[in-house]
Amino acid sequence: MAASPPPAVGRLSRRTLLAATGALLLPGLGAGRAGTADASLKVGYQDSTLPELARASGVFEGAPYKVEWVVLPGPAAQLTATYSKAIDLAHLGDTSLIIEQGRSADGWAGGPPLQIIAGWRNLDARYPRIVTAVRTRTGAKTAAELKGLKWGFNFGGLNYVQYLLARRAGGLTTADIDPTQFGDGNAAATAFNADHVDVYSGLGALVGEAVEKGQARIVLTSDDLDIPALGVFAARTDAIADPVRRAVLQDFVGRLARYFAWYADNLDAAERIYIDRVKQSPARARHYVEFGKARLRPIDAELIRREQKIADALLEAGAIPRAIDVSSEFNTTFNAAVN
Repeated sequence: MAASPPPAVGRLSRRTLLAATGALLLPGLGAGRAGTADASLKVGYQDSTLPELARASGVFEGAPYKVEWVVLPGPAAQLTATYSKAIDLAHLGDTSLIIEQGRSADGWAGGPPLQIIAGWRNLDARYPRIVTAVRTRTGAKTAAELKGLKWGFNFGGLNYVQYLLARRAGGLTTADIDPTQFGDGNAAATAFNADHVDVYSGLGALVGEAVEKGQARIVLTSDDLDIPALGVFAARTDAIADPVRRAVLQDFVGRLARYFAWYADNLDAAERIYIDRVKQSPARARHYVEFGKARLRPIDAELIRREQKIADALLEAGAIPRAIDVSSEFNTTFNAAVN
């Protein structure tokens, strides 16, 4: 899937932002800060789908801040942009920060620089979010039978965790396969769909057409491996701690919940957007429109328990060098905006 080019991420001046927002105030916020850069929100996303659909939904119109969508493929680009404050929200998988924390110099002993504030997914088992798929020509049907095959994946986030745990489920090491790392999930899926690699771990929607045509089969899903597989937005902890920025984030999460409600009620319109604006094939758009019918999931103790199991499994597999407590990565205080 071709991603639209990233818009400029330069900071707006106070004068420009005042003109753009009309100095509108968020409820409960005092005047004097609403006309500053606090009233803008740069939202990263890994492809152009959600930005296009969100604009069509209209749910962010009338917000007392300017929403700017920034397309940055892959979790590494999202994280880099968030750390540097080029964007305010990073689009990641729910396991991305586990890898960040586990590989950091001190395991985030001084507190997390980023926290996940919202997560979502489609719960329809017919459209698994993250998969490990294999070309049917290989004859492989189980994880153990992926031995010796060329396996495409990308580092960081859900795709990487799926690759690691699927390989572990098959009792395979890197010496048992031909691992091929790509810059992002779209590149890995493109290689798999073009039959340049035998195995793929990543977003199920990107290879759904090949599966439907019988060119590929799904060996393991993220649910098989007990990976929650949420798409998430992560914000900087310092922004969450600031009352003005927190109010903006809270309002955004509430509007995001309304977006998913709009999507579920407008599947035909969503399909046309996938075809006309995102430039997907009709076959892929039909798969994507069902895949995108998601809803926000509360960030609660059960989710954190499952994420901790993943961190422990990654430690056992040698993917992270230290034991970590993942609870600090997840901010549970935005759940009120989910309903």
